[in-house]
Amino acid sequence: MKRLLLASALAVGAMTVSAETELAEKEFDISSAETEMAMLESKNTLMPAPAEKDDKDAAYWAQSVLSRVKVLGYAQAGYSATMQEDGPNSNTFEMRRVVMMLGADIAPHFYAFIMHEFKAGNLLEYYMEYRHNKALNFRLGQSKTELSIANPLSPRIFESINCSPLAVGWLCGSDPLIANGSGRDLGLMMYGDLFKGHLHYALEVVNGGQINKSDQNNQKNVIAKLEYKPVKNLRISVSGQKGYGCAVATSAYNDVVKPIDATGTSVIYHIDKGETYRSDRYAVGFEWMSSPKGTDYFKHRCVTVRSEALGGRDGECHSFGAYVASTIPVYKGMDVVAQVDYLNRNTDMNYKQTDLLLGVQYWMHTKCRIQAQYNYSILNDEMKAVAGLPGNYGKFMAQVQFSF
Repeated sequence: MKRLLLASALAVGAMTVSAETELAEKEFDISSAETEMAMLESKNTLMPAPAEKDDKDAAYWAQSVLSRVKVLGYAQAGYSATMQEDGPNSNTFEMRRVVMMLGADIAPHFYAFIMHEFKAGNLLEYYMEYRHNKALNFRLGQSKTELSIANPLSPRIFESINCSPLAVGWLCGSDPLIANGSGRDLGLMMYGDLFKGHLHYALEVVNGGQINKSDQNNQKNVIAKLEYKPVKNLRISVSGQKGYGCAVATSAYNDVVKPIDATGTSVIYHIDKGETYRSDRYAVGFEWMSSPKGTDYFKHRCVTVRSEALGGRDGECHSFGAYVASTIPVYKGMDVVAQVDYLNRNTDMNYKQTDLLLGVQYWMHTKCRIQAQYNYSILNDEMKAVAGLPGNYGKFMAQVQFSF
């Protein structure tokens, strides 16, 4: 009997250690591919599931509902100072974003998600998903588009305080023609993971306009993405978009002057407000982490390198950009952050900008950090003229981020 009890105790102990090890590995198996929704789902529910009982009163049903609801929020605020080489300087304390998210398991296979940003007062995301299995899922509503690696990422894990690299922000909506700096759109998406997670795909049909608004031109945009993971710590991504935009304003960046004959006669290709125009995009890139378990951004961090090349067309205007960003742990919760970022907003007119960023960040807790960075922007003469800037400029930025 003693031997039986001892064997049972050892078995239970082994199962406990195994479970704890498995849980720890799952905690650290976090990559920067995580979106807001993915991080929300890792949080605990508001209340534990109620114990079964015969008399199911109002308190039982209330606890049953709350056990399927998860809440997450974060805020980012800081200070920035801009130093113009040949112009006025400026500095300010600023609240960058305050976000609250709510996710709910409505029924088996059905999930709902809501995200509200309090500074701008916008409902950023709202959608419902049908999750059949890992390989086949459907989402209907508004969320970040799957164009590029960087666009779907959460600001809570970006190495740069500016968040999206120049080309990602420009081609995913911050161009004045669309003026949708959030990188989100409203539509239907199908996505999933195949071949034991080595291949991820996403296919979207979206309006191609501003958030929280109906389509302005009745033309839909199609976005497709394929990501391949040959190993756990490396993913290679290809994505693209075909469709149309409807200009909410005119933009000097998109005017193109081209000769039409041998005499030198030229024509200006211009997109007017309210005009429907061709809008295509592509992005190719990779992300590598030094650890196959990824990082939890606090205790178990690793070197990360992310790089992409992106291009697009709006009417007759073509844009191209590329970036490489890296985060290197140096001591306990401290990281060194570096990024080289390039964008030519109009390759015909040669509107070039290159940003060089260097900084540090300290993780106080998971998803809670302090950041300090310096970004230097180099503009060519054509870009200075169209942007109305007297010269190159530097920007010092500091930010504190907390999450719950």
